[in-house]
Amino acid sequence: MFDVNLTFHELDKTRLKQPLPEFLPSNRGERTRVITEDELNKTTRQWFGEFERRVEFLADHGLDIAWLYEWSAKYLWSWLTLDMSRNRELYTEDLRYKDPTTFGRTLVGLDQFVDYNMAFFGAISSWRYDPFPDQTYIDVTPDGETRMVIRYMGSGFFDGTLRMYPYDDTAPSLTGRGTFVQATAVDRYHFTPDGRMYFGETLWDFMDMAQTSGLAPRDDSWQFKAILQATRLPGLAQRIRRRTPKQ
Repeated sequence: MFDVNLTFHELDKTRLKQPLPEFLPSNRGERTRVITEDELNKTTRQWFGEFERRVEFLADHGLDIAWLYEWSAKYLWSWLTLDMSRNRELYTEDLRYKDPTTFGRTLVGLDQFVDYNMAFFGAISSWRYDPFPDQTYIDVTPDGETRMVIRYMGSGFFDGTLRMYPYDDTAPSLTGRGTFVQATAVDRYHFTPDGRMYFGETLWDFMDMAQTSGLAPRDDSWQFKAILQATRLPGLAQRIRRRTPKQ
């Protein structure tokens, strides 16, 4: 039997390398204050408190999804500890999942799902996920399927290499500059009647991540404008080819 307090115990631990900068050293358009680890831990605990109240509210209206509270605690615990021993309690064997790093592909099975997640933990030291308390949405269909959408913050130092699909040495990759990053993402999960995720998707802004980590220049820099101008060349070449009479 899983004890939710295991998750709260993990939240008490310091994970991010200290000291953290006061502001993100990013190339985004506005200066952004770093959310400290104490604040992250506090808001995540707040998320669980609000989630519990939501479960109670739905129960009062005839919808019993209490299992989803424990599922969420197990899910966060597994990524805080990088302990995959409870995967078969959380996901189906043929779990399907999508992410921007799959370039349109759908991952199938637990092994691919774990490899994809571990790519982020390998690239961003002390990487952690923290849900925003007021940005979780639960849907129960007339057929009884439960779905959840959750927006959260990812935090850590991008000091390694992020490998994308297929998440091995042959994969296209991004190498970080050691900067501290905090970037938001949105996940959506679909669950089987027995309370396991059978489909999911992570949505995040590739440009946000690139500029936040310093890999892409600011939008008002000459470098950024030059990169966008360069995208005109393929279109120009194609138009010239179309206009050139065939011999």
